[in-house]
Amino acid sequence: MNKLYLIALFAGIFILGILSSYLGMLPVAAVIACIVAVIMLLADYQKATIIVALFTVFEFVLRTLIGHPLISSIWDEVALLFCFGIWIYKWLRYRNQTPYRVSPLDISLISFMAVCVLLLFIAAPDFSIGVEGLRVVIQYMFWFFVVTQLLKTPDGVKRIINIVLLTALLVSLYGIYQFIVGVEIPANWVDQAEGAVRTRSFSIFTSPNMLAGYLSLLIPVSVGMFFAERNRARKTYYGAVTLCMGLSLLFTLSRSGWIFCFCAMLFYVWMKNRKLIVPMLLCMGALFILSVIFMPSVANRILYLFSPAYYASSSAGGRIYRAVKGFELFSQYPLFGMGLGQFGGSVALSHKLNNTFSMDNYYIKTAVEMGLVGLVALLVLLYNTFIHCYRALSKITDPEQKNWATGILSGLVCVILYNLTENMLEIPLLSSYFWMFAGIIMFLAHGQNNVNREPADSITSVSRAEKTE
Repeated sequence: MNKLYLIALFAGIFILGILSSYLGMLPVAAVIACIVAVIMLLADYQKATIIVALFTVFEFVLRTLIGHPLISSIWDEVALLFCFGIWIYKWLRYRNQTPYRVSPLDISLISFMAVCVLLLFIAAPDFSIGVEGLRVVIQYMFWFFVVTQLLKTPDGVKRIINIVLLTALLVSLYGIYQFIVGVEIPANWVDQAEGAVRTRSFSIFTSPNMLAGYLSLLIPVSVGMFFAERNRARKTYYGAVTLCMGLSLLFTLSRSGWIFCFCAMLFYVWMKNRKLIVPMLLCMGALFILSVIFMPSVANRILYLFSPAYYASSSAGGRIYRAVKGFELFSQYPLFGMGLGQFGGSVALSHKLNNTFSMDNYYIKTAVEMGLVGLVALLVLLYNTFIHCYRALSKITDPEQKNWATGILSGLVCVILYNLTENMLEIPLLSSYFWMFAGIIMFLAHGQNNVNREPADSITSVSRAEKTE
């Protein structure tokens, strides 16, 4: 056996040496990393959930640094299929474990997907573009099922959250650095009527609003981890992460980000201890006053929002104009919409359809593309997501885990509200994290006690006991 092992090891090294001479060291290193990752995941399938936790890293490295067209376009689909492959492996390998863990949110997600598929066949004027639009809407919801089916311990949940917050810390530090050095930004990021705005942080994203949406989702999560942690050193770390994300959010100069993150934190305090709402409002008011005093650009951004110049500019080509245009198109296709991928989103922009622009409101965008049927289906899904996650908190008995879940739910509330001013759920990273976090709450409330099958002997004994009674 030892001889066979040595022969296999020598053959593997020999083959890798030949490949490196022809392909170079980077592709071979990638192959080795993939092989090692597969071996690790087969040894502990729960670690496959780390893939979605590392979505920010993969997105930045594969899309921005490497930027190969094929890799950039398919890596997330390949990662999702790979995780479903691990799920199938779990079914086959661990027969003593529950093959499918049911959660209250499953039916809502599947029903919404079914409505989207139905509208694809009913309303799409171009089927291939419609399929692409369908993929953008529902693909990242599948991460919910990956998380609920592959997680098996609270430690796995904490590992996911820590990885996400560590990457968020690095993203935030880069955003802070950009603001300090005054990185150059496009002129259309600031309305000239606002006055002097030196720069806006955007970190690794393509716009400050995307960074603001990302941070607004994760700041409540970090706060939840802070209050859950008892170890002083780790508590200090979570406090530092929250502070860095808060500064980076401030430096985005995103009014929507500020407002909706504040709403999320207000919701968190309401859930945690309603007596603290007034002190929180006073602290936020003091922070706002200090920001206005020491950062004139913050005051300019906020005061401009109430000026006649803002409404004139917004009506000419900004949010007001886009909303009016969206309502006009919705009135033309009120029931089933004008078709998935046809207006207001990334698919329509990439194909240059219907003189489109980014709708800046995910609900209006959905109404235009999917009509009243699709809009109602989306609102029902998001309502059920909120209400099932809210009810799940009462089922989580561990105080630490309940703090995690409360912070996560506050972040989900932020994204649901943020969709009023941005297409947040159309951004792959944010949509993936949104459904990943919803899956985490469902796992903590319904899944962690349902990992293993109930032994047949115990079922038989229970049925016999019932008969004797």
